Amino acid sequence: MDKDKLINSAYKLFVESQYPEAAELYEKAAELEPDVKSHYWYLGLCLLFQGLIEEAQITWWITIDESESSKNEFVQFLQDVSRRFGLNLNRYDMAISILEAGVGLELENIYLLAELARFYGLSLEHKKCIEVAKQCRKLVQDLPNQIYVNHIILNSLLCLGSQWQEIFALADSQLDLIQSLIQEQPVNTNSTDISRLLVSTFFLPYLKDDPNRNRTLQNELAKVYQNSLPTLPIPVTRNTDKRPLKIGYLSHCLRRHSVGWLARWIFRHHDLKKFNIHAYFVFDQLNASDSVREFIADYCHKSYKFGSDATAIAKQIAEDEIDILVDLDSITLDISCQVMALKPAPVQVTWLGLDASGLPAIDYFIADPYVLPEHAQKYYSEKIWRLPNTYIAVDSFEVLFPTIHRNQFNIPLDAIVYLSSQSGYKRHPDNIRLQMQIIKSVPNSYLLVKGLSDQQGLKNFFVEIAKSEGISDDRLIFLPQVTTEAEHRANLDIADVILDTYPYNGATTTMEALWMCIPMVTKVGEQFAARNSYTMMINAGVTEGISWSDQEYIDWGIRLGTDEALRKQVFWKLKESRKTSPLWNAEKFTRDMESAYEQMWEIYTDHQLAVSSDNL
Repeated sequence: MDKDKLINSAYKLFVESQYPEAAELYEKAAELEPDVKSHYWYLGLCLLFQGLIEEAQITWWITIDESESSKNEFVQFLQDVSRRFGLNLNRYDMAISILEAGVGLELENIYLLAELARFYGLSLEHKKCIEVAKQCRKLVQDLPNQIYVNHIILNSLLCLGSQWQEIFALADSQLDLIQSLIQEQPVNTNSTDISRLLVSTFFLPYLKDDPNRNRTLQNELAKVYQNSLPTLPIPVTRNTDKRPLKIGYLSHCLRRHSVGWLARWIFRHHDLKKFNIHAYFVFDQLNASDSVREFIADYCHKSYKFGSDATAIAKQIAEDEIDILVDLDSITLDISCQVMALKPAPVQVTWLGLDASGLPAIDYFIADPYVLPEHAQKYYSEKIWRLPNTYIAVDSFEVLFPTIHRNQFNIPLDAIVYLSSQSGYKRHPDNIRLQMQIIKSVPNSYLLVKGLSDQQGLKNFFVEIAKSEGISDDRLIFLPQVTTEAEHRANLDIADVILDTYPYNGATTTMEALWMCIPMVTKVGEQFAARNSYTMMINAGVTEGISWSDQEYIDWGIRLGTDEALRKQVFWKLKESRKTSPLWNAEKFTRDMESAYEQMWEIYTDHQLAVSSDNL
């Protein structure tokens, strides 16, 4: 077998998880080319995946000398291959094994530690994530990486949902670091470090409803981020003929994800004679089936599955001559931010997935009359585009049969059951105290708590607040997770009243509750995240439960708990709303979005004509 065939065969066996056979060929390759480091690196991986950790590390050490460049080259290899396993193949366990073995070489490399912490977080091992990230933080010198490592720690602390004193202290420190970075305006920073900056403000709306401060900071950071990226000349072809507008949707959430469940309906209802629809699936997991992604792809003229190469994604968008690019990720994913910052389409829009990113390259942010206050434009860099009724609508949700019942938890049939179903991120202690005051004021009531978080930590946290409010912990019940979304929706039926979170409301969870016709209580704030339930309730035809202060939140909670006739009235309102309300009319919503796209394109082409005339 010649050298090239040998190497190709070795890699093929490696990809097919035939590690002993691949190791044998990589040993032969190393004998033929002893100076080629990658042969030893892959041989080490083959040994690692057979459980031979020390042998793998010894094999890797052969290639590393005392120079920083040698160490960095090896670290980059480990990062690349761990991402391939973790992000493309959804094998977080293998990514963690690779990075743990690399960290075990005691290179004291911040990138290995940060990547290991990140994958611990992705695999929901949040305590390990925090431990490793804190170890990394001791080694970090530069501002961008200090901010990124703090972001990793904050992310896992919020997911745990119970250590709020530490969260608030770290958040204050993070704000100071971000302000310092904005003042310094760094240039020529490592592109990987820069690409992580924009996601570092992700925590802000969970802690405080202060859009004037938070949005201003976000906009300034977005400028630093975009200005620091290396320029990439992407030829953008303008649509000058009469062909249908090409609309591209970019996201890593167009799958079985809360965003995917909501966004799928716009694909179902697009007028494919007037619009050419493209979907760009980011961070797609190879060979993984997903019913929502497949549903969306079926309604697209073209769809693509990409990994994490932002440049490749941007080039494909430009090559496809997309006229309007719609981002559904915002700052939930750095790769999508980088794609948008490269400006591969003439008109760029953020919709649905999160509040706006503040990137100068994005032209519009989709909203409606309710989800942002009238004065909000003053703290947005994007032009707010308000649709006539609602910024999101669906036709329906799939629902199975309930798998939990009151008698399983020894809840009396005549009891009043409140439910709070959210992730740990949204469990702000001030909001939980309001919920406890409602429970305390309504006799024979229980609070059911459900959501992704550290269950024992969350339970201890709720019990501590309950006791401080004089409530027995036997009135708190913590529900288990379920297998499917349809089962989760059916199980909402156990509740009499849903208690929303603040300052970060529910979104998909709110729509699911309204679809199940369950009364809910929400507090309306100023920021986008604090007004989601407000716009959804208005667009479902109910105002009962909408509050504008802490006291109103408590009052509505008590009233809906004690007034059975009111609950029935809200139930029937929501039942009837399925026939007529904007929230449940995805076809009309899609027509509104299409009209917005046409107007955006007209504004763009008029501007281009005006510029051309000025240059004559």
